[in-house]
Amino acid sequence: IKIERNGKAEHGPFRATLEDILPPLLVSLPVHEQCNYLWNDPDRLTCQDGVDEQCSARLVLFGPGIESANTKMLVRNIVNTKKRSSTFDTAEFIKGLPGGIGSGVRINYKHMYNFDLMCLYSNSESIRESVYLHRSTGRLDPELNRMLVKDSSGKLVIQPYIVKLLPTLHALVFAVDTAVDSREKVAEEVEGMRKELEVMLESQSKFHLSTPLLVLACRNESVGANYFITLQEIVEGLQLMKMKSPWGVFEVCCVNIRGAEKGLDWVLHHLAKRRRVLSFQRMHAKEKR
Repeated sequence: IKIERNGKAEHGPFRATLEDILPPLLVSLPVHEQCNYLWNDPDRLTCQDGVDEQCSARLVLFGPGIESANTKMLVRNIVNTKKRSSTFDTAEFIKGLPGGIGSGVRINYKHMYNFDLMCLYSNSESIRESVYLHRSTGRLDPELNRMLVKDSSGKLVIQPYIVKLLPTLHALVFAVDTAVDSREKVAEEVEGMRKELEVMLESQSKFHLSTPLLVLACRNESVGANYFITLQEIVEGLQLMKMKSPWGVFEVCCVNIRGAEKGLDWVLHHLAKRRRVLSFQRMHAKEKR
C-alpha cells in the first residue's frame, strides 16, 4: 500500500538504553514476505546542518513498541553484533550531548549509509514492564515516564534535556506494538499512541524543522494476539494525514526485523536526496554571488 502526496542527573531515558543494549554490544565493538507500508512526502522540505561526514543521519527511536514485552526485542535484533549481517553492522559508540543524552551506536547499513541510532526509554526496564501492563495510560504519567514533565499550565511536555537533543536529529522513529486484545480496543490504544507522539512532535515543531517521521508498526505473531492494528488504523488514529512533514508507516516483524529495512530505506534515501538538493541550491547560490 502506498500513498504519496505533494504538498539531565537522574538516570534518564538514555541510562535505560545502555542497560538494554550494552551487554550484547560489548562483546565485539571498538572504543510475511510482503512488506506493508504507507507514506506521505511533501515536496517542500528543509534539512538540518552539522552532519558528521561519516554519518548519513541521526535517528532517535522511541515509543511503546520498544518497551512492550511483545516487541522490545526490536532494538536488540538491530544492534546485536552476534547477528552481524550485510544489512546491520554495529560499528561503534557515538558520543551525545553533555550528560549522555543522544549517545548511542553507529550502524553501517547495507554498506551504503552510516546512521546513528539513539533510543529514548521512558524508565528502567522493570518499571516499563509494570507500566505497560496498564497499556497506554501509564505512559502519559510523568512520574512513570521520565521523558515527560508538566509545564506551568499543567500541559505534558518533553523533558528539557531531551528537547536539547531534538534539533540535532534528522528523523524521528516512533515504534508501536500493534497487538491488542480485541478490535474494540483499537481506538483507545491508538489514541494513547497519538497523545504520546503529539508531545514529541510539538517539542520538535518549535525548531521549525521538517523532520521526517518513521512509524514502525511492530508485530510479534508468536504472542497470539486476538487482533493486530492495521496500518490504515494507525495512520488515521495518529492523524498523520494532517502532518506537513514527511511520514511513513511500515509493518515490522520484531523477531526477524523484516520490514525494518523498508522503513530505513525510505527515511535514509529521503534524507540523502534532500541533502543533495540542499547542496545543489547552496552551490548555485554561491555561483550567483
